[in-house]
Amino acid sequence: MLLSAQDVGGGYGAIHIVKGISFDLDAGETLAVLGRNGMGKTTLLRTLVGLADRFAGDVLIDGLPVPPRNPRAFARLGITFVPDDRGVFPRLTIGENIGLARLCAYAPSKLDVYELFPVLKARAEQPAGTLSGGQQQQLAIARALSTGPRLLIIDELSQGLQPSIVQDLTASLTAATRDAGLALILVDQNPELAMRICERVMVMQRGEVVAAGPSATVGSDERFLDLLVV
Repeated sequence: MLLSAQDVGGGYGAIHIVKGISFDLDAGETLAVLGRNGMGKTTLLRTLVGLADRFAGDVLIDGLPVPPRNPRAFARLGITFVPDDRGVFPRLTIGENIGLARLCAYAPSKLDVYELFPVLKARAEQPAGTLSGGQQQQLAIARALSTGPRLLIIDELSQGLQPSIVQDLTASLTAATRDAGLALILVDQNPELAMRICERVMVMQRGEVVAAGPSATVGSDERFLDLLVV
């Protein structure tokens, strides 16, 4: 098992936001975490990768526990996180952003990120801070893929992006998970998009998982449709 979350609780300081979260994810599997705004989705991701406080439970990679609040440990194990603010280095060029990621890689990437995102190749000498929001999101994902991850975790893939960019990102992620055997955890404000990309889904409400299963099954269950609306 690549990743196992066992009764995980997390938050910030004295504020407990998520509780009792358990799930497993193997190599090549894809999981969407859905729910309305403020239900703990982002906190769960940040707890899993050591950027938020873990108050309870264990996170295991390859069956071995990883200590809380240790994002470098997760990176060394091939877990890469793309935050909702994209986290690109604005003063560095596209090429420098990607080159820096390759220097810190877990393993040589099986993917040609310039083939996945041709616009980045054409603008390789352009500073990242001058890119549009959609181009910065493509760069953030390209940079993440350049680290040769086993598991890619993305917070808000489509936020603020025009439909054509979202379509390109969807195609690129689908190709990456298929061609590189990449596992994926995705949070997105568009549940239909997330369930198209991911085979499995977890629905969160008030910091807890209230539904989990195949995307087609959960997405068609009327009991949870209201919980998927942002």
